[in-house]
Amino acid sequence: MNIQTVTELYIAFRDSLKYRDSSAKRSRIKHTIREFAQFVGISKKTEQITEEDCTSFLNRRNTAVTNAWKKEHCAIKKLFEWACLRGYASVNPVPKQLPVFPDAHPAYIYSNDELKRLFDASLTYMKVESPVTDPRCIRFILMTTYAMGLRISETLAIRFKHIDRKQQIIHIEDSKFFKSRYVTYNHQVAKLIDEVFEWRKSDSYPMEPDDYIFVSKLGKPVNFVTLHCIFAKIRKKANLYFPELKRFQPRIHDLRHSFATNVLKSWYKDGKDVQSLLPKLSIYLGHSSVSHTSVYLSMVPEILEEANKLFYIYKNQNHENFTDNKG
Repeated sequence: MNIQTVTELYIAFRDSLKYRDSSAKRSRIKHTIREFAQFVGISKKTEQITEEDCTSFLNRRNTAVTNAWKKEHCAIKKLFEWACLRGYASVNPVPKQLPVFPDAHPAYIYSNDELKRLFDASLTYMKVESPVTDPRCIRFILMTTYAMGLRISETLAIRFKHIDRKQQIIHIEDSKFFKSRYVTYNHQVAKLIDEVFEWRKSDSYPMEPDDYIFVSKLGKPVNFVTLHCIFAKIRKKANLYFPELKRFQPRIHDLRHSFATNVLKSWYKDGKDVQSLLPKLSIYLGHSSVSHTSVYLSMVPEILEEANKLFYIYKNQNHENFTDNKG
């Protein structure tokens, strides 16, 4: 059986089981295995596909082992595992000996100026108008992701039925770890949401409860993979490419990191009890543990500086109290 047939059978199988993956993850897996079939040749028999074919596909962009490399390796490995169990392939050619994975991609915290440049560039990054991509939609996606501290997959999955404009609440449904949560937003974000609704209305897009909020000019949900390619162009237009960082360039996901650190900074500056508020931020972000949220405490020098100031005040106050009591 040729690889294209096996690929489509596998996709149909996954769809029939309604895997509890996010729409972005499902889209990414489909894109990866279809691209793999194209890469090796859609008419090529599964028995003819070698480990060298798989390695060449995984290293087609570069030889660096990135997180994307790991996801693509996992996608085609599971494809062949499924094919072997059903007799569509006799062996799994995906390499079993994995290279050493590098450290995780460090977070990049955008400054207010850099955020403005990103949002502005999202409207001007295209040299020629696209028949599919609407720059206004891309700008709304980036602004919503930052303003609410969402994962990009969560932003793309928002439908009209998820938004309660009266209560200023968005229902994030079946996100990471298959958890759902309610995310509140303030009056500033409410204005942004109103702009999004006006955009949809002015362009005569359908606005039924099950319709996705962020769509292309064709009315289809914005594709996760396509959006990341667009963001690379926006980042370049915004002058946010740093050669010294090599492959660790600022990402869309760093909008979420920037939101979290900015919340913590404002709490420290306002003299709030950050330790008691940290669990609330963790729930808001949809983290499975407070420990995942506490990582943000050490990400920005300003946070440590504010913490040191508070500790200095606390130390001096306690020293004075001790001296008074002693006297």
